[in-house]
Amino acid sequence: MSEAPVASATGEPPAPTGEPPAPQGAPQTFIDADGKFQPGWKEHYVQEEMRADKVYDTFDDVAGSLKMLGSLQSMIGKKGIIVPGEASPPSEWDNFYRELGRPDTKDQFQMKVADDLAESYDENLVAKARDMFWDLGLNQKTVDKLWAFEEERVRVTEKAIDEFEANEFLEAENALKEKWGQAYEQRLHLANRMISENIDDPEQKEAVLDIIKNNPFVGDFLANIGAKFMEHKIITEHEPTYGMTPDEAKTEAKKIETTPGFLLPDEKGQFLRDVNRPEYDRLEKERDKFYQLANVKSG
Repeated sequence: MSEAPVASATGEPPAPTGEPPAPQGAPQTFIDADGKFQPGWKEHYVQEEMRADKVYDTFDDVAGSLKMLGSLQSMIGKKGIIVPGEASPPSEWDNFYRELGRPDTKDQFQMKVADDLAESYDENLVAKARDMFWDLGLNQKTVDKLWAFEEERVRVTEKAIDEFEANEFLEAENALKEKWGQAYEQRLHLANRMISENIDDPEQKEAVLDIIKNNPFVGDFLANIGAKFMEHKIITEHEPTYGMTPDEAKTEAKKIETTPGFLLPDEKGQFLRDVNRPEYDRLEKERDKFYQLANVKSG
């Protein structure tokens, strides 16, 4: 036999709730009839040290919490990548890097040096880069990007050096032209002859010629020596410039014309006059001088 509803203080019977009243002494609940969590549920159900975990903000009812639990359970046992700690042995780091795509041995890294940069690299430099990439645990895709960046850096640096040297040459040439005036060609001829006729080793000869190109004082010094030789009849002014025969001068002119980008585009399809105009102008003048010499006969 059920108890009758207790009347309110006004004498009116209480409104029906549709649910049986909670018996006295029953525990307080934080879940409503629809399974929704009510304010205070974390404090009541979750341990204090875990309440700040963001996972408890991803659901707000019983259904959501059970779904989360099922998802976590399905992930147990699945393969994953665990980052080793500072105290981890080398074997664990090797396994970790292998999972990230690092090859089994450092020699498997593909790091080809472009043909146009071959003179800028040596085997020791490439080996050091390969060792560094290996120690960092990189994969081939990352190495490809870093190596491409390195090649571009070297190209930009070499281009800047070439342009700097070409500008130095032009400045030196202009300084000599200003100093020598109309005697420029004659005195340059004398300076070059002093080198050509007194240095037999081709590499040494080229090295001194490079100095003249960038140092007007050296060129002036050699020209003065040549002028004194002429005064004492040690040399005559009718000998070919550079101490060359016409055929040799023509050969040198042809060599200049084979410079990549001079007459024909280089391997990148570029012309030297577009990418390094000062160097192109220098080579063009040098070639024209050789062609002029090719038509000069010894006296």
